[in-house]
Amino acid sequence: MKQIYIYTFAALLGVSLVCCTPQKENTSVIVDIISKLSFDDVANHDVTYGVAYDIDSNEYKTLQIGEYEWFAQNLRTKTLQDGTPISVVSENETWAKTTEAACCSYNNAECTEVTGMLYNYKAVQTNQICPEGWEVASDSVWINLADNFNGVDRAGVDLKANNVWNEKQKTTNASGFSAVPAGFREREGAYYIMGKNAIWWSADPHNAENAKYFYIDNNESLNGSHIVREVGLSVRCVKKH
Repeated sequence: MKQIYIYTFAALLGVSLVCCTPQKENTSVIVDIISKLSFDDVANHDVTYGVAYDIDSNEYKTLQIGEYEWFAQNLRTKTLQDGTPISVVSENETWAKTTEAACCSYNNAECTEVTGMLYNYKAVQTNQICPEGWEVASDSVWINLADNFNGVDRAGVDLKANNVWNEKQKTTNASGFSAVPAGFREREGAYYIMGKNAIWWSADPHNAENAKYFYIDNNESLNGSHIVREVGLSVRCVKKH
């Protein structure tokens, strides 16, 4: 297995997106490293994974955690359940102005089975972004996930994939969840913090302008907050058994 570590390439501190102003970073090096990884490079090989498929026939590894079955990979579909295409938006100006469900790949690089796509909240709101029978994880489901791994203050350690976070960070991926720091796209179109943060939408809105999200950074915790709906974040799908 490849032993690849992502180091800090810039001054981003990996803190909550609503309490800091991101600075530009050298994304090209980070994207190049992560884009060469397969899921096999970041998986926990002691975990028995299931398999699911989206409407585009992309394959995802899944795993059972408590009463929920989770995707072990970020969603990468470009089509809703009903066959409606999700707009793939590369241009910053178009991303900033779009009012429809949209997605993109980080820094417009090729989407991979490790990074997945980034989606605006309009895509989440369709309730058709995940495969039939699956849904975007809500606040309570994220908290339930953390509760299975020592609570929100410590869960990040067991949720982080091995080999892709700064080597100084404690990671076990004991869960098999294989969280990868795939970064995000801000509402004006710029990309930030690949290699530093894993950030996923919650299905729950916060208010008329903002929606909830959960993230893992250079700390040991799984944190929740809220942000404007126009940004692009990762998505994990889940279903209850």
